[in-house]
Amino acid sequence: MKKLLFFALGLVGICTAASAQTGFGWGVKGGLNITGMTNSEEGQSKTGFVVGAFADYRFTQKFALSVDALYSRQGVSFGKTDDVRSKTRLNYLNVPILANYYIFDGLAVKAGIQPGFLLSGKAVAKGDGHTDKEDISGALHGADFAIPIGISYDCPFGIILEARYNIGVSNVLSTEGTSRNSVFALTVGYRF
Repeated sequence: MKKLLFFALGLVGICTAASAQTGFGWGVKGGLNITGMTNSEEGQSKTGFVVGAFADYRFTQKFALSVDALYSRQGVSFGKTDDVRSKTRLNYLNVPILANYYIFDGLAVKAGIQPGFLLSGKAVAKGDGHTDKEDISGALHGADFAIPIGISYDCPFGIILEARYNIGVSNVLSTEGTSRNSVFALTVGYRF
């Protein structure tokens, strides 16, 4: 029992020392997106991935600013109709700029702004062993804007766990209708 207690206290001490440092930091992150689009008839959430790099500057033990450059696969799934599965696949370069407030050692809440840039947009249909893809970039705006909010925890040895929700603000569609991106992301990062 004493060994377990000493191990736990040592782990908390390492995490506190690692997370309490001020100054510049950078690293890489990757994870899973669960995405959707508002006002999408019969649309269901779809899984994708997110990968990229981040940089931050910790001004005090309580406050930091961070910026990410993230490749994010987003879109919506329409399920299966007549043995054909269809979805939209939207690829973005997102650049979230976040204020990070550390509630206590290692645990931070964050919020900010996120401009995004459409890299490609495709409608994908799969069925009967065939895959059809159609470029739909012309029906989409080239820029997107969201408000990211989230929580992160700086673990020992430079590992960072994060959950973030991006609230879509701008209309994705350049044609009729209004639809906004909705993204929930779980990532694991490593600070060098």
